[in-house]
Amino acid sequence: MTESRSWSGGTVQLWNLCRALGAERHAVALFCPPDSELLKHTNGSGVEVTICPMRQDYDLRAAFRLAQTIRRFKPDIVHAHHPRAHALALIAAWFAPVPRLVVSRRVSFRLKKWNLFSQWKYRTPRIRAYVAVSEDIRRVLTEGGVPPEKVTVVHSGVDTRKFSPRPPDESLRKELGLPAGLPVVGNLTHFSWWKGQTYFLEAAQRIVRSGVKAHFLLVGKDTDGGEARAKARSLGIESNVTLAGFRTDIPEILSLLQVSVVSSLAGEGFSGVLRESMSMGVPVAATDVGGNRELVENEKTGLLVPPADAAALAEALRRILTDPGLASACSQAAQTQVRTRYSLESMVEKTKQLYERILAA
Repeated sequence: MTESRSWSGGTVQLWNLCRALGAERHAVALFCPPDSELLKHTNGSGVEVTICPMRQDYDLRAAFRLAQTIRRFKPDIVHAHHPRAHALALIAAWFAPVPRLVVSRRVSFRLKKWNLFSQWKYRTPRIRAYVAVSEDIRRVLTEGGVPPEKVTVVHSGVDTRKFSPRPPDESLRKELGLPAGLPVVGNLTHFSWWKGQTYFLEAAQRIVRSGVKAHFLLVGKDTDGGEARAKARSLGIESNVTLAGFRTDIPEILSLLQVSVVSSLAGEGFSGVLRESMSMGVPVAATDVGGNRELVENEKTGLLVPPADAAALAEALRRILTDPGLASACSQAAQTQVRTRYSLESMVEKTKQLYERILAA
């Protein structure tokens, strides 16, 4: 179950898990809001879908509807993949027994120790297991009071067939208006303060002023909004930046990049765009926060820089853009690592093993 409306990394993981379990003839039911991007994928999938608005963590109507769904479907395991779903599953237990509740945690923000509702959500014995998508999130959970034996790390996986090396999509280059002959440096995530795009744009300005040839691309929800445009304008780099907004053709976009950047300031769980870029052999630069340091081994599978440091990020980009040997060595090692350790199949198998352990207990 999820309250997510967007096609985010966590939503992609949830849907891939649903598809894989359904393909193995497990009965799978999905509980999601009416405007969820997931609904574009469910037709003909065999996944039973219950549509329900989930307006807040303590939405009693949604919790009651979830309890009704649980009574009817009689699942062995209820898996809440996002925070509001987590809260509603606990409240649903007031209306009907909720069997074997599993909760996923996908961000590495600290738990709010001063918030009694948050403490109840994470310390209640009703939850059988927590899935942390990185070791850093495991640390956050246990430091927040979750018993260590309840936390299992299941790294998010990437579809290595979909995200595999390919020639640049030149028709897409023309559609986006990207200048021919210039390396493209991309930042592919929704626009928000904690994703650090302002520092990415400041690093872009430094690169432009240094004389290193490059064009910069932002893709994701609100990247074409007023805040991003105002920042690029204030830095004097409007002609060097393309603000593309939300798109779903991510493999094609990644095929155009010479560098893929994750500039998050905090909270990064186990970045989907990092995994996807590395799987496609695109060199990466990332801030040293959350799960990024588990994915990117500095100088070996990419470059790590301190968060909120435009100068350090600019230097990392300069090195990758001007040192083909470094870029190639890092991208090859990164591709091997992701395909060996962080495939979609690995994520599904580890989740199934967790379910089996819970059922056996």
